[in-house]
Amino acid sequence: MLVEFSSKQKVAIEGGLGKRNRLIRAARQAASGIKIDDKPVHYYIYGPSGIGKTYWANKAVQDSEVIHRTVSGNVSMFAFGIDLAVTKFMFPEEPVVIIVDDCDEILKDAKTINQMKELLGTNKFTYNKRVNLGSLGEEDSIPYMAVQQAMGNGIGFTVDCSNFTFIITSNIKLPFDSTAEDIVEKNGGMDNARSIRARHLAAIRGRCEVKDLDMSWEEKWGNLAYVTLEDDGCTTCDLEQKHFILEYIWNNWNDMKETSIRTVEKMGRTFQLEGSAGIKDAFDADFLK
Repeated sequence: MLVEFSSKQKVAIEGGLGKRNRLIRAARQAASGIKIDDKPVHYYIYGPSGIGKTYWANKAVQDSEVIHRTVSGNVSMFAFGIDLAVTKFMFPEEPVVIIVDDCDEILKDAKTINQMKELLGTNKFTYNKRVNLGSLGEEDSIPYMAVQQAMGNGIGFTVDCSNFTFIITSNIKLPFDSTAEDIVEKNGGMDNARSIRARHLAAIRGRCEVKDLDMSWEEKWGNLAYVTLEDDGCTTCDLEQKHFILEYIWNNWNDMKETSIRTVEKMGRTFQLEGSAGIKDAFDADFLK
């Protein structure tokens, strides 16, 4: 028998849908190639893990049919720069949307944050260390040719990113200027590592259209429910099983090990493996802390 969602759950679904739509609108704006003073407008989308930030950004950009690439931000700045050089080599003039997924590594310290800040401010990526081209592959490989083209005559390489629009999705919330000032005051001055990092992060906020998708747990559940029921999430389950899974997650939210669409898919597989009899015991064993 299908579960009828409570009024509170219905409100949660509407709230989660509203936040998701904000994310999609931002991605569509980026895909439209909006420029101000002949400079691309970049986007920074913050939200908790598991809400599908990169998934929805990709979907919105794909629907626009603009050239786009998804690159990892959880890599060294050298590897990130190679991705940009390859993109420039492949699309030297065409507008390109670059979705930067998972920025933990890029935003880990003041030096790498400052490189990202300069990229978003000047639309150029600069890597100032010596490059061993031989480490990039054969001479006729795209990474080798792309970086060689970007090297010029100096050490390192520079990539002109003026035809790129960046959509950065992240679990890291950028501080406001006032927050950065508070951090400076609490940490005894401008020159310690935490203060410098906070100021650079605040500067990134100033260089992007920032969408802060803070979500209550109810809204996060609502977003999960919408994807599961309306966007072909958990295709292995029938409607009754989907409702059961969503009710289970709602009732056990604070004790769940994880709460993403991947969780729903794994719970769906458990349904297929275990059957309906004893499914709650199986969920308790597999998904609760």
